[in-house]
Amino acid sequence: MSRPIYASPRFSLLTALAVMLGVLLGETIATAAIGFGYRIVSLFSLHSLPAADPRITALVTMLAKLLTCALVSHVVLRRAGETWDAVGRVRFTPGLLVVPLVPVIAGIVIFLSEIDNLQRAYPWLDFRHQLDFVPGLEELLGSAWTGPLLTVVVGPIVEEIIFRGLILRGLLGRWRPWLAIAVSTLLFSAIHLNLAQAPITLMLGAVLGWVYVRTRSIGLCALLHGLNNSASYVSDFVPFEVDGFNHVPEGVAGHVFHPWWFDLTGVALFITGLWLIHRFTRPVEAWRRPPVPEPPLLPPRPLAPPVLAQDANRGCQPPVPGELSQRMAAELASLVTSIAQRARAASLVLATAPAAAKDAALAKIADLIDASHEALLAANAQDLASPEAAELSAASRERLTLTAAKLTHLAQSVREVIALPDPVGAELEAWTRPNGLRIRKLRVPIGVIGIIYESRPNVTVDCAVLCLKSGNASILRGGKECFFTNTALAELIRQAIIAAGLPADAVQLIPTTDRAALTTLLKLDTLIHCIIPRGGESLIRYVTANSTIPVIKHYTGVCFVYADRDADPDLAEKILINAKTQRPGVCNAAEQLLVHAAVADELLPRLASALLAKNVQLRCDAASLAILNRSQLSTLNPQLSTAVAPATASDFTAEFLDLIMAVRVVDSLETAIATINRDGSAHSDVIVTRDEAAARRFQAGVDSAAVFWNASTRFNDGFEFGFGAEIGISTDRLHARGPMGLRELCTYKFVIDGDGQVRG
Repeated sequence: MSRPIYASPRFSLLTALAVMLGVLLGETIATAAIGFGYRIVSLFSLHSLPAADPRITALVTMLAKLLTCALVSHVVLRRAGETWDAVGRVRFTPGLLVVPLVPVIAGIVIFLSEIDNLQRAYPWLDFRHQLDFVPGLEELLGSAWTGPLLTVVVGPIVEEIIFRGLILRGLLGRWRPWLAIAVSTLLFSAIHLNLAQAPITLMLGAVLGWVYVRTRSIGLCALLHGLNNSASYVSDFVPFEVDGFNHVPEGVAGHVFHPWWFDLTGVALFITGLWLIHRFTRPVEAWRRPPVPEPPLLPPRPLAPPVLAQDANRGCQPPVPGELSQRMAAELASLVTSIAQRARAASLVLATAPAAAKDAALAKIADLIDASHEALLAANAQDLASPEAAELSAASRERLTLTAAKLTHLAQSVREVIALPDPVGAELEAWTRPNGLRIRKLRVPIGVIGIIYESRPNVTVDCAVLCLKSGNASILRGGKECFFTNTALAELIRQAIIAAGLPADAVQLIPTTDRAALTTLLKLDTLIHCIIPRGGESLIRYVTANSTIPVIKHYTGVCFVYADRDADPDLAEKILINAKTQRPGVCNAAEQLLVHAAVADELLPRLASALLAKNVQLRCDAASLAILNRSQLSTLNPQLSTAVAPATASDFTAEFLDLIMAVRVVDSLETAIATINRDGSAHSDVIVTRDEAAARRFQAGVDSAAVFWNASTRFNDGFEFGFGAEIGISTDRLHARGPMGLRELCTYKFVIDGDGQVRG
């Protein structure tokens, strides 16, 4: 299902007139320019068609219409911060909507034929033709193949984009549908510059306006428009004769009207067609964008009672520490609760926000990051100088540190999210019950998501952007060591959201690093719908133990590489080295190596030598240690033997996040599977083998979020999976598992359409 189409609240009647005048002026200029260019080219070629030939005129008109439509639409959509998707859906459902178009067109043709009869009966009505500003139109539209192409294809597409996709949709943002349709119909009729065509343009414009409001489909409107225009080409082939329609009785002088039954048939066909369109289409949501609601606020704290004389001296004394602590805790709880309330109110607006508005906010975030390098680097320098930052490991300090290159990359990553499809509103399933109930399963945002993380300022932007794109409000709580950087980034995000017309509270940063604020946050299960912790195991376990809100997590990344008995040695070495050493400090880096006993004597020394050459320390079980001792690695390179040591029991379940790897020998594929399921963390595991049956058995038996065959575990990543971005990796079973992209930040709901069904 396509995304919802929204009206533009900033569109006015003056804007509509400007669009129409822009189209007229653009087509005039483009026609003159193209015609002039054609004449210049024809002077220096052997072209056989003169510039005045109707075929050439029609072709020039088509090009002018297409160019003008593209230019005007681009300008209007860009100024509104929208994309071409906002114009309307090309597709329409159900496909049966094509059927009622035929009786609608038939009714219109009969009506117009009778209008022509009326004009012939009363010559004073002929003044319409005196106001025809395009007298050569009939000759133009009847020219060879270019005339029908202009009439049936190009003209309808261009006019529907302009008058339905831009003008009518824009007017719907301010006016009631009937008034917006009426005004757009008048403008549609006026642009034809031909009062003789007024009956058809007014009637057709009104019908097309109603169809667009009902279906949101620009494609269906263009099809209806094209079918109407094609009727003039096929009316001569009607297989029966009707007086006043396609036959004039002999000997009859003067005017001839249709038989009464023929006019009634036209009316019946027209009404039936409209009723079928109404019947086949589902009721749709209101066109106007909902106003941004004011989030509910906590009531202000009551004023302190007046100090009595006898208490005056006491009032000058500092409060007792216990009282101070209780008051601060209450104020902090009040602050966090207010943030959650605001986020919940914002989430209800974001759930139906148009993709164009969300993308506009993301584009503004990227632009502000690019323009704020100096301020962001200054804030980051404050964090790096803090006592908390001084206690970080080298890897954590590197993640905390921002550079101009990192900021440029961060802005680019935001722009990449803009290019991703909006997941909200996608139809996952649809079916119709025997009683006629039509049930659809639609993807919708989760609501309010709390993200708790440590020394990674990029998470502030990544999570805010992904939640915003997926229609979720987010509450961010970073660590002490990154407070100033996070605050500066959050302020840029807030500015961008406001500039895009979205609720300012869609993304909020908890303005304190006090642990009590986190404790309060984790208990607000009526306002917050999901918690995602990103950081070390201790942080994740604290959040999970103290939260009454569902938590999406992975504690550790104990990832295995298993070299099967049919492993290709070159491939096994290549995959192992990449999985372990490409970035050893991340959760999808390999920590454990299993080698099948049948090939361990030959393969294990080679793999160990390659690891040792990359400065990886090995923690070996007895079998693997004996094999490596027999292989005389120490004789080949005495320095390598110091990096090989017996493993402890804890090594076989450890996430080292460093250049350390545990090594074991297993006697079978089944033992490897059982070992991984027992000692792993259900994160990312790989089998290296040429035996497809063994690979499929491994992939089916290993209970992990991602199970690879002949590929590095480092590919368990949202970008590598083609999600475009991720908010983290989950090893949970509910509701998401593996890399979490935009779709995983959504849940679903059922939308049921009925016709009065009741349950007996």
